[in-house]
Amino acid sequence: MEVMRFRRVSEAVMRFLRSLSQVPGFLGNSPRFVVTLLALALVAVLAWLLGPGAKWVLTTLDDVDVTKLDPKDLTTAVDAVRGRVLTVATGLVALVAVYYTARNAATARRTLELSEQNYRSTVEMSDRTYRLSEQGHVTDRYTKAIEQLGSDKRDIRLGGIYALERIARDSARDRPTIMDVLAAFIREHSHDDKAEESSTAKSPATDIRAALTVIGRRDIPDDEPVRRIDLAGADLSRANLRRANLSHVNLYRTNLYRADLYRADLTGAYLRRADLRRADLTRANLTGANLTDTDLTDTDLTGVIGLSVEWRQVSPEEPQP
Repeated sequence: MEVMRFRRVSEAVMRFLRSLSQVPGFLGNSPRFVVTLLALALVAVLAWLLGPGAKWVLTTLDDVDVTKLDPKDLTTAVDAVRGRVLTVATGLVALVAVYYTARNAATARRTLELSEQNYRSTVEMSDRTYRLSEQGHVTDRYTKAIEQLGSDKRDIRLGGIYALERIARDSARDRPTIMDVLAAFIREHSHDDKAEESSTAKSPATDIRAALTVIGRRDIPDDEPVRRIDLAGADLSRANLRRANLSHVNLYRTNLYRADLYRADLTGAYLRRADLRRADLTRANLTGANLTDTDLTDTDLTGVIGLSVEWRQVSPEEPQP
C-alpha cells in the first residue's frame, strides 16, 4: 500500500515536471538555469505538499473523504502524508547527492587525466626542444673544432683536439666520428718533419701526441659496439703510449719503433706487419691481437699478457729451424 502511494506521488511530480518542460523556450536555456529552475520547482512542490497539498494527496491519491474525518484523524492522516513526502524528498536529495558526487568524481578524474597528458606533452616538447638545442650547440662546437684542427698553427690545432675530446665526452652519438677524425689527423700528419721539436729523439709532434692521448684515454661503454680505429701506416715511433687504450685499433704497418707501450691495452689490435722493434711492451695486454709478420726485434715483452712463449722467444725475422 505504501509503495503504491509512493509511486502515485512520484508520478504526480513527474507529470508536473513534464508540463513544466513543455513551456516554450524552457529547454533552450543554459543547463545551469534549467537545473536551478527544476530545483526551485521541486522545492515549491515539496513545500506545497507539506502544506495544503497534503489534503490534496489524501483526497486525490489516497481517495480519502476528509469531510468524514474528525479533526484528530484528519491531523493524523495529514501528518502521515507529510511523512511520506519527507521520505520521498530525502530519497531525492540522496539521489541528487550521489549523482553530483559521481559527476564531480568523473570530472575530477578527467581533469587529472588531462593535466597528466598536458604535463607529459609539455615535458616531451621541452625534452625535444632541449635535445635539438643541445645538438645544435654540439654541431657548432664540432664545426669550430674542425676549423681549429685544420689551422697551420700548432697551438690552435691543440685547442681543436681537446675541444673534440670534450665533445666526445658530452655526445655519445658523435664519439665514433670524432675518433675517426683524430685518427685521420694522426695518419696524415704523423709523417711530417719531426726535426722542429727534436732532431735526435724524433718523437711525434705535440699535436700528434695530444691526438694519441685523446684516443688512448677514451672511454668505451660496455653497451657500445666495438669499432676499429684506423691508425694504419702512421709513424708513432718513440710515442708515449703508456697505459693507452688501443684495443681493436688498426695498426697495420704502423711504425711503433721504440714506442712506450707499458701496460697498454692492445686487446684485439691488428698489428700485422707493424714495426715494434725495441718497443717497450712490459705488461701490455695482447690478448686476441693479430701479430702476423710483426717485427718484434729487441722488443721488451716482460710480463706481457696474451702472447705465446714462441712469440716471446723468437721474432718473425728469426724463425725456428
